[in-house]
Amino acid sequence: MNVNALDNGLATPLRLAIAAVPIVGFLLTPLLSYVDGDHLWFGVPSVLIWSALCTIGTVVALRLVEASYRRSGGAEADAADLHEAEAAGVSTATQGGGH
Repeated sequence: MNVNALDNGLATPLRLAIAAVPIVGFLLTPLLSYVDGDHLWFGVPSVLIWSALCTIGTVVALRLVEASYRRSGGAEADAADLHEAEAAGVSTATQGGGH
């Protein structure tokens, strides 16, 4: 994992904004009267449809963030970080907290 994620451009303001859109949709669910009510959309409770749309939106947003990161050289930065970690003698198998 890259400790300097902000330095290599992973968490740019645009990428954070893209990822925030479906999260805001999830958080607004109880506040939106057309979602949080006894309404049916396509024969299904509206809150279920809204949640499914937010879930799909999250997948699309994260895919856009990943594509943008890779386009800007993220794969090369990740490979360089891995090479640095291996050169420093850090085991990549235990970086995720595994035992």
